[in-house]
Order: sequence, then C-alpha cells, then structure tokens
Amino acid sequence: MDNHYLLWTQAISGDATAYARLVHLFFQPLFLYGCKFTRNRELIKDCIQDVFLEVWQKRALLDSEIPPKPYLMASLRRRIHRVVLANRLVLDPDDRCADPEFEVEFSVEEAFIREEATLETAGQCLRLLHSLPKRQQEVIYLKYFQELSRDQMAEVMNISPQSVSNLIQLALKWLRSRLKSKVLLVLLLFPYFC
Repeated sequence: MDNHYLLWTQAISGDATAYARLVHLFFQPLFLYGCKFTRNRELIKDCIQDVFLEVWQKRALLDSEIPPKPYLMASLRRRIHRVVLANRLVLDPDDRCADPEFEVEFSVEEAFIREEATLETAGQCLRLLHSLPKRQQEVIYLKYFQELSRDQMAEVMNISPQSVSNLIQLALKWLRSRLKSKVLLVLLLFPYFC
C-alpha cells in the first residue's frame, strides 16, 4: 500500500514514469471492477483511459493524501454510469451496460469445485450471494475481494459509511440465516481464492 501512495504522490507531482507505473498497477483491478457493471470491454477500457487522463490533467488539483485505489474505483464507477446514461439509446440493448447495475461473479466457485466435500456448500453460497440485492453484492465484493475499508467503500459507492455498514450487516445477517456458520467460513476464505 505504501507503494501505491508513493506512486500516487509522484504521479500527481508530475512524474510521468510514476504515472505510467500507476496506470500499469491499477489497470487490471479497475478493468475487473468495470466488468461488474458491463460486458462491453471496449467501453470499460475507454472509461479507464478517461479516468487516468483526467488524473493526469487535473493532477495539480488532486490531494496526495487521497488513497488511490478507492479514488480510482469511484472515478471509474461514476464514469461508466455517465457514459451509459449519455449513450443509453446507442448501446446494444443486450448489453448489461444499458442498465449498469453491479454484477459480480464470485470466482471462488472454481476453488470449491476442486474439493468435492465442499461442492454442495459452495454452490449454495454462490446461489445465495447472487440472490443478494446488487448493492449488498457490491459491498461484499469491495470488502472481501478488494479489501477496502468502510470509508473507502463509502467513497467508491458514493454513500455514507453508515450505509456501507448497514448493507454489510444486512447481507451477512441474511447469509448467516440461510447458511448458519458455513457462510462465515466461506467469507473468511474469499480473499485466499481471488
């Protein structure tokens, strides 16, 4: 994380090499996050490019104390929504981007399939995770897959930290009621399967 802050500080100070390294470091995680909102890969790439271009152009106005990962994720999220709203009639109606809601595919499924004893639990967990409301899926993804803090999640989702806590509590309570103690084990193991 210190490396992220150092690159961020150097990049917004005008260091083009640090900026290039920052883009390289965050492009893939941003792309994966963008895929949660749309299948249109080119749109995601364009939006990421726009986010980084805006960072470079407005670097003198940016605060070096801002954590770069949540800032970039929030910027990408807003950018995708703006582009979608502006181009709603132009986009392919079959593309999820026509109505950009958070869609998560929990990659833990493959790891669980390898272990036959947990296959049934994994399938049940995945079905339950996918049945959560989109906002609750998003907080689970940001917390357990992106390892963001509550404040960082609030910034990314453009909601209050208390709303983030409420969404997490609602999601975990609902999951616990369906799976009892199994869900806690699964959620604790998520970061290791990503």
